Parts: sequence; C-alpha cells; structure tokens
Amino acid sequence: MKRDLTHFTVDNYEESLESIIQLKITNQSLYKKCSETPLSLQILELRWRLFGHMLRRDNSIPANLAMLYYLNENSNRGRGRPTTTLPITLNNDLKRLQNKDVQLTTKEDLHKLQKIASQRQEWIAFTARPDDQASGRH
Repeated sequence: MKRDLTHFTVDNYEESLESIIQLKITNQSLYKKCSETPLSLQILELRWRLFGHMLRRDNSIPANLAMLYYLNENSNRGRGRPTTTLPITLNNDLKRLQNKDVQLTTKEDLHKLQKIASQRQEWIAFTARPDDQASGRH
C-alpha cells in the first residue's frame, strides 16, 4: 500500500513538472504577473534620478566639472569607435524617453538640463517614461 502511494505521488509530480516545463511565458507577461518592471528600466530611472541630483548641485563638484570638460567642443575625441561614457548613455536615454527637442551634446544642452532639473516636479515629468505617464506613476 505504501509503495503504491509513493508511486502514485511520483507519477503526479512528473505530470505536474511536465506541464510546468512545457508552459512558455513571455517576459512581458511574467513582469505583469509579478508586478515588476524590467531591470533595464529600473536602472534607467535610477540613472536619471542620480543625474538630476548632480545637476542640482553646484557646478564646482567633480561630477559637473567632468561633464563640462567632456562636453567642451574643442576637445579631441580621437579615432575609432567612441567609448561608452555617461554623456553618451544619457543622450541615448533621451532618445529612448522620446525627448527629441533635448540632447546632451553641448554645454548649452547641459545648462538647459540644469534649468529643468532645478524644478523638481518639472524634472520628474521630464524623466518619466511614456508608460509611467500613461499610468500616472512617477
């Protein structure tokens, strides 16, 4: 009797595992089911929050000085593939956030972003992803 019960249990587990293994789920439906967002979007949001903090600080801090040095139009970038730097990543993020009128390629662009960042609510609205704007999240 005990052996039959064990055999029955093992068979049921095997059937359950087969149905679980055969189940295919997309990433989007998994994120929705778990009430999570992709890690890449979380990193995007945190990167822009940190950048906003940096922009609100004094221009004499090392982070702002490095950004000004990088965006200096007279600096020679060299040959070959451009290295992945924070300004390049932020500029690519701006394209992903669909802010086509703002770029991060010159000092003037940096000053424009500093002006936006000085108003926190305007910065939050500026950096909100399109899906956040639709759902009302910030």
